[in-house]
Amino acid sequence: MRVKLIKEKFLSLLGLCQKAGKMLSGTVQCEGAIRSGKVFLLILSQEASEATRDKFSHMCKKRNINIIIFGTKDELGGAIGKGSRTVLAVIDKGFKDLLLKEYKKIRHGGDVNGKN
Repeated sequence: MRVKLIKEKFLSLLGLCQKAGKMLSGTVQCEGAIRSGKVFLLILSQEASEATRDKFSHMCKKRNINIIIFGTKDELGGAIGKGSRTVLAVIDKGFKDLLLKEYKKIRHGGDVNGKN
């Protein structure tokens, strides 16, 4: 139950990030932003193809950009008020830090330090 609430908070943060103009979405737009050095965090859908995962993983690793694999395409798109999205790029360090903190809570069952 607690992880579900944290997941909802994570999705809400994605929406806030979008409304603040600190989120890009879609393969072409995100790829260009990575190449230009604007991206602090990349979020890939769990439904992304292996080729898409490999491509973005390589690009981000080369530039030391964090990647999160999270949610369905519909969840990611819905969170930012759009249709299905496979790739989201966060272009603000503050939002990156908030999203990574919430993601760590999801991965560790509710506690950012890995303790329940």
